[in-house]
Amino acid sequence: MRYIRYFLYLAWHWDLELAWFIIRREIAGEKKYGIRTIGTHYLGDAISSEAKAQATQYEPVNYYTAEWLMDHVTGKEKLTGFLDVGCGKGRMLAVAEAYGFKEIIGVEFSPSLCAAIPPEKYTVLCVDARKMEVPDTVGIIFLFNPFNETAMADFVERVKESRRRRPRNIKVLYANPQHKELWLKAGWKETGSFEKLRYLKGSVLE
Repeated sequence: MRYIRYFLYLAWHWDLELAWFIIRREIAGEKKYGIRTIGTHYLGDAISSEAKAQATQYEPVNYYTAEWLMDHVTGKEKLTGFLDVGCGKGRMLAVAEAYGFKEIIGVEFSPSLCAAIPPEKYTVLCVDARKMEVPDTVGIIFLFNPFNETAMADFVERVKESRRRRPRNIKVLYANPQHKELWLKAGWKETGSFEKLRYLKGSVLE
């Protein structure tokens, strides 16, 4: 039933072709990674009005985009930390684990979503990413359009602070890159990108 509901959601908000493309991969992906992360989640009942103004509704990144972006991570980069900002129910944490990351950190400000992730498997910080201190071990950051332009600008500054503390390359895997220009202005360069079925987009920034 959850697949039917999500299919109808996708078809209503986008189109039938995209809905079929995504839902087939949802079924395969949930089975492959052994998780149940499908569907949307209303954030307004669990977060402050300030945070709500910066946030988007939670829905998981589709598996096509997730795996396309993760395929652009090198073996050496998998030895660094992986940070998922707006980790929701933990889909990308499970994907990162399957891709070989050992240090996996999720950031999510919705307490109900944080509680949905097994605490024994991953480090999950239930905080506002705009104000957090980005761990200096992080080499890969995953974003699925987690918040608006103002909040993204604040988070870029947090990443720059971490890079000043410990100079290193930080690669950003950005799904649905609505505010990519903020990273480009901050000195990152786009080294890979894709667009599929008009709506699915991804960018690799480093």
